Amino acid sequence: MWWVWLENQPVLILLWGGAIVIMAMPYAWATVVFGIRFSNLTHRGIITTGPYRFFKHPAYLAKSLMWWLVHMPFLLLVGPTEAFANCVLLLTVNAIYYTRAKTEEKHLMEDPDYQAYSDWIRENGLFARLLGRSR
Repeated sequence: MWWVWLENQPVLILLWGGAIVIMAMPYAWATVVFGIRFSNLTHRGIITTGPYRFFKHPAYLAKSLMWWLVHMPFLLLVGPTEAFANCVLLLTVNAIYYTRAKTEEKHLMEDPDYQAYSDWIRENGLFARLLGRSR
């Protein structure tokens, strides 16, 4: 399907594929930084290094963007009804990860270290820097 969508566009194929790889990198990096502390069920400390110094949820963000990049060419090759249904499914997955992130934050905000980290990210994270709000 990629070759059909990007037919005769070798530079665009490389750029699009590169963007997918770029989104996979922070996802993998965030997973590696967790190390043996990785668990969805327990609180094993606050991680503030690696990609977590830029975002509170780098793996969720990178995965969501990567999935859109992976599926976007296919959305353009199917009919409007199927494309709409696929977009709804991707948005649903994004909503699940957003809800998951907010639920995790709610529980983690009981930890003063996470409160400090959350405040620091809000003032110094990548989005704050891009919006000119960093100190």
